[in-house]
Amino acid sequence: MVFSLFGSGCGSKASPDFTLIDRYLTTWDKFAQGDNSLVPRIKQDRAVFEQHLSDALTKNDNRAPGRFVFYAVVQVGGFIPLASPLGQAFQHRVGEAVPIFTNEKDSSQSYFAGDLYFWWEAHKSEYPPYPIYEEWRQRDFAQNVAIKMYEGARKNSK
Repeated sequence: MVFSLFGSGCGSKASPDFTLIDRYLTTWDKFAQGDNSLVPRIKQDRAVFEQHLSDALTKNDNRAPGRFVFYAVVQVGGFIPLASPLGQAFQHRVGEAVPIFTNEKDSSQSYFAGDLYFWWEAHKSEYPPYPIYEEWRQRDFAQNVAIKMYEGARKNSK
C-alpha cells in the first residue's frame, strides 16, 4: 500500500517546511527516473509543496531558488506559470533576472525550465548548494537530453 509522503498531519507544519519541500522534490526525481507508481503522490501533494516553496521564496530563504529551479528542470522542459502563487513568489524574489516565456496561442506566461537552468548555472554560487540538483546535472540523461534540449531552445530563441 502506498501512503502519502506527507501524511495527514504533516501538512499543518509551519511554512516553509524544507523537509516537506525536499521530500516532494525527491519523489519527483524518482518519478522522473521511471517510478510511475509515484504519480498519485505527486498529484496529491503538489499544492502543499508549492505553498511551502512559495512561502520560502516570499520569505527570501536562500535555499528556495535552487529548489524552484530543480522543480522545473526535473520535469524536463517544465513550465511554471508566472500567474501562479509559485511563479509570483519567484518573480518577487529574482525580479526580471529570468526571461518569461509567453505562449503564442493563449498569451499565458511561464518560467521555462531551460531559462531557469541557465539562470541557476550563472547564479548558483550566490546560494547554498542543492545536492539533488548537482546529482541530477551529472546524470547521463540530464547531460545528453535535458541540457542539450535547453541549449537548443536557447539557440533557437536568439
